Amino acid sequence: MADTKKIVAAGKMEGVIHCLTIPLYDETVLLPNAAVAEVIVYKEPTPIDEAPEWFLGYIEWREKRVPLISFEAMSGKELQAPVQNSRIAVLNTIIGNAQLPYVAVLSQGIPSLVVVPEHGLEDKADEDNRQAIGGFVDLNGMKAVIPDIDEIEKRLTQLSL
Repeated sequence: MADTKKIVAAGKMEGVIHCLTIPLYDETVLLPNAAVAEVIVYKEPTPIDEAPEWFLGYIEWREKRVPLISFEAMSGKELQAPVQNSRIAVLNTIIGNAQLPYVAVLSQGIPSLVVVPEHGLEDKADEDNRQAIGGFVDLNGMKAVIPDIDEIEKRLTQLSL
């Protein structure tokens, strides 16, 4: 399992980590604020034929075509349809691929800001052996998922869509 404290460390400042929680259907994703470019209201993506279930299509964001994924489906859980208050979190990618500077993730609710003391993150075991996950953490009694953005980016790049 990746060192989850290092994954989230991009949002660290003076012993605290500024993060965003992104609600999914039955779990929560935790990301450093620096990884999130913007959260926008859900808009219907342009679907792509013969794409994997987790690839929902493309959205237009700031005059760029950005791939929208279902993190739940990509990580091995069941695909969930958007709900009334769904949002899209546009993430900065980390490999530096000019062809894929952003990736969008479907959120099943309104993301919220959270300030986490660095010592408040405790690694949890990956009981499910799921894909595209950098780790799990206990966030004040709530299990949160830290996605492996590098893995997500690699999987999107391999699609050649």
